[in-house]
Amino acid sequence: MEVLGFEITREALLRALVILVLASMPSVAWFFKIRRKMLAYTVALIRSIEETLKPRDQRYWVHGYLVGFAAKYWVRRGPVDKVYVNFTIPPYHVFFYLPVIALFRKRERLDIAVEYSKPLGVRGEAHLYDPSRRSVRSIVERDVRESPFYRKGGFERGELRAGGKTMRYYARGEALQLAQKLAEDLSELGEVFRVSVVPSRKMVLATIAPKSAEAGGEAVRLLTSPQRVERVAGGGEASSG
Repeated sequence: MEVLGFEITREALLRALVILVLASMPSVAWFFKIRRKMLAYTVALIRSIEETLKPRDQRYWVHGYLVGFAAKYWVRRGPVDKVYVNFTIPPYHVFFYLPVIALFRKRERLDIAVEYSKPLGVRGEAHLYDPSRRSVRSIVERDVRESPFYRKGGFERGELRAGGKTMRYYARGEALQLAQKLAEDLSELGEVFRVSVVPSRKMVLATIAPKSAEAGGEAVRLLTSPQRVERVAGGGEASSG
């Protein structure tokens, strides 16, 4: 048999087939082992979030097989109105993809957005983020461009230490202090990629790589607790200046 000008003998073809089968055996075993762990992690995360929020209603969207999920929780209790969650997990089950995961430092990613029923008791707006995470940076830059402050003279830009690393920020007013505090608190539960405080939308947003499924649930608890988000739903109306 001739392929692209090269002659392939029957023996060479059989040899290649044997090598392919032998190489695939560990990947198949790895797939079934890691798949169970990934499914167990996702189920544990969902349970932890539901136990934390005890929502009146919830809705889930599955991204794809073992890829993750998005969820919307109607809490409507205390200061919390709704919570949005997006969880993605790298394809650890694909054995030959592991070097790519390591090379690009891919991690589990939990996005949390809390929408409050009352105004936040802080002025301004703040977006604190890890600049080494390109996808997070692009989302923050999009949110900044959509902010009313972007058209009112822009944001102050700079760097500060939070969560054990240097993070960049776009900020106006005192919201930055709350974002920094939340980043410090969240860093105990995993690596923090982003924290935003947006009083004009009555929202706090965060992105982390949780240490565990339980830590993911605890991150949701932290962001929905008035005792931890100190000025939320109790500081009165905040001006946008």
